[in-house]
Amino acid sequence: MADADPNESRGRLSKESFENRILVDSDGLLAIDKPFDLPSTGRNLEDPDCLQYSVMEHTGAMAWAVHQLDADTTGVNLFVRRKELVAHWKTRMAFPNGRKTYLAVVHGQADFEAKRIESPIGVVATEPVRQLGVHPEGQRAASGLRLVAHGTDSSLLQVEIETGRTHQIRIHLASIGHPLFGEEWYAPERSREHGRQALHAWRLDFLDDNQPGQIQCELPPDLVGLLARLGIRWPR
Repeated sequence: MADADPNESRGRLSKESFENRILVDSDGLLAIDKPFDLPSTGRNLEDPDCLQYSVMEHTGAMAWAVHQLDADTTGVNLFVRRKELVAHWKTRMAFPNGRKTYLAVVHGQADFEAKRIESPIGVVATEPVRQLGVHPEGQRAASGLRLVAHGTDSSLLQVEIETGRTHQIRIHLASIGHPLFGEEWYAPERSREHGRQALHAWRLDFLDDNQPGQIQCELPPDLVGLLARLGIRWPR
């Protein structure tokens, strides 16, 4: 994983930085190590403040996002060079054909080794702004948690999602009293101990016989530093 270039503005990756972030470039698939403060896609194809624009700018060709990551979430983000490949890769990624695993740095010491959350997510408020949360009439949302390591009052969790609801991991973790470090919306009070939500799209596993079978992206420097400050040892 490439360190952030301090000379880059939001949404504009230098050619060198972009090339350093390519995880896979094969058979029409581009897997990119997405930096934080950058959404996967923008308002339109001409919007420079998104990763899709950088992909097209530096490859000189059209690209389509297979899935979306929040602006502040880092990690594995898939794009394809041909539009007809979007459906193929969505199918490969979707549970139970594939597994999407994230790493999350959360407040509080988790008192479980493993835990499953199946809490529906829907709109819980419309004023003053539209807000999502756990709602009995919402859409099904399922997340599996595994404790990786403890800090003094913090934990590193591995989160595997079966569904892909908007802000699912953030909402589910907050709902069990373990909001992400850097969480702005779903914590009782805004978490200011980190400059962005401490969530990383770590690994994609594909359970069919096709290649690649796995795409992985190591933790970025800011989360490595956060773990060090919290006294959490990342065991990889």
